[in-house]
Amino acid sequence: MAVTGVLVADKSRARLFISNSRTGPLMLQESWQHPPARMHEQELTTDLPGKAFDSSGMGRHAMGTAVAPKAHEAEVFAARLAREMDQRRCALAMERLHVLASPEFLGLLRRKFGRELVRLIVSEKACGLAAMSEEEVREHLPDFL
Repeated sequence: MAVTGVLVADKSRARLFISNSRTGPLMLQESWQHPPARMHEQELTTDLPGKAFDSSGMGRHAMGTAVAPKAHEAEVFAARLAREMDQRRCALAMERLHVLASPEFLGLLRRKFGRELVRLIVSEKACGLAAMSEEEVREHLPDFL
């Protein structure tokens, strides 16, 4: 039996739906949450950035971080989802995958997904559907999964 997966995600939550037929309903298989992505920047950092002296002169300035804390949390969640989805790919014998994610998170997922998972992707859509119902998600997919 061909299993089609539908991953609906944003930077703080994701759901995996499956369907056993190309026109069948979606069934919730798994749900993930990443609360740190919903926190404010100041809640994610516990300390102010350090200070550094200028290379010439007596000036001092604050040192920044290479990646903003919220962006880092989104990357952490994307990496976790990539690992989880790879496990589900094997366990469910998934043959096709549709990915619907918020635009910025879709790019992160593309970079984190492994080769085997990428081969299953038959469609991608940049949209914010992570909080919508199964019926609303199904409306954004092709008629035949």
